[in-house]
Amino acid sequence: MDNERIFSLQNRWLVTAAGGMLTVIFVSALIGFVWLPSAQRDPQFQGIWNAICSAAGVPRPWLTQTSDVVTPGAQRSTVMVTPQLLSVTNDEAVGRGATLATRCSGCHNASLQVAPDLAAQDAAFVYKQLIDFKSGARTNVIMTTIAAGLTERDARDLAMFFGSRKADMPRRYGDEPTAPPIVAQGAPVRNIVACATCHGGVGHKAAAPLLQGMPESYLHEQLTAFSKGERHNDIDAQMRNIARNMTDAEIDAAAHFFASTGQQPAAATGR
Repeated sequence: MDNERIFSLQNRWLVTAAGGMLTVIFVSALIGFVWLPSAQRDPQFQGIWNAICSAAGVPRPWLTQTSDVVTPGAQRSTVMVTPQLLSVTNDEAVGRGATLATRCSGCHNASLQVAPDLAAQDAAFVYKQLIDFKSGARTNVIMTTIAAGLTERDARDLAMFFGSRKADMPRRYGDEPTAPPIVAQGAPVRNIVACATCHGGVGHKAAAPLLQGMPESYLHEQLTAFSKGERHNDIDAQMRNIARNMTDAEIDAAAHFFASTGQQPAAATGR
């Protein structure tokens, strides 16, 4: 068979193959450049032309946005956490914080189990949470209202007071034989580090809370909120990335373990 007959339009096999290939290309382009992008709700995908250009990676100067700055969907924490944050205790601030803290004891004490006991908590952690409640980066019906009336100095003084009540170094979660695997080793395959990496004693991370003795229901609620993205004031989304990869059973185990390790260390001061 000569080449002229093979590439002739009279060759029904050639016409069928070419037509089928063109149909596949057309349908693929329609799905990839029009249908799938148009299913997105982001502004850059609105309209067929924008959808095609967005899928192709073409710049979109014709869109209505006048700025390339992306506005986050939720308020982000503005606290810059460093190892030096509130690391030096100020006696005057501690005394003033002790006075302010009388309003906190109604909920934050070791007996009620409705909110975390703040005694012996890291000062940077307490400060960050208060500022986050005040700015809206973290929300709670009660704490949002209370924090709104605090000044920046109030937040620092309260944090220094609670931080000054440290006693013994927190236990190194992971050394205990009763620690569940998710607490002691984490799950590296799912990018879950051991809890002791940040919340332990020697490996304690700045502004990471001491979890020992926190109410089980509270811990479970916070881990669940992180996993669903409902709480979003964690630094660099670390807790959200961890919690969303945890199973319900692992969340239950972690919350139960930390709650069962006993109350917070006894206060070292008489305040």
